[in-house]
Amino acid sequence: MTQATSAAGLSESLQDYLEAVYLLVQRHGVARMKEIAAHVGVGKSSVTCGVQALAERGLVNYEPYQYVTLTETGETMGKALLRKHRVLKRFLMEVLGVPDAEAEAVGCKMEHAIKGDVLDRLVRFVHFVEQRSDVDGPWAEAFREFRRDAEGLNGSLEGRHT
Repeated sequence: MTQATSAAGLSESLQDYLEAVYLLVQRHGVARMKEIAAHVGVGKSSVTCGVQALAERGLVNYEPYQYVTLTETGETMGKALLRKHRVLKRFLMEVLGVPDAEAEAVGCKMEHAIKGDVLDRLVRFVHFVEQRSDVDGPWAEAFREFRRDAEGLNGSLEGRHT
């Protein structure tokens, strides 16, 4: 979690709402309550409570029956949350080889658990891997091959014990 996010003390669900609003505003210029609900996977009444809480914290502009937009602070925090989410998903998919849907679900859970410096280090590691791949060749592909070999070895060892 970035310092801005932790300083605001947002719960996991409020972080999810803010990230959804940020994404929708980036795509459409505004966020609609039904779109936020669909993105987060909850009912509209839950979204109303969440968006009201974000408005009370000065992160979104909200009036009943109107579109939701971001304040400057909300945009900064939403961008940081989305960045964190994307880095974790990319790490899970590209480095560890986790399938897309699973990487999305696990990454979402991880984003709420990984705090400050640990996330910063993970982001730097992902960037390092990307840069080294350009210089040293396909680093991620070499790791995928290593992982496949290890999985094959584990499978053959498990067969011996059963």
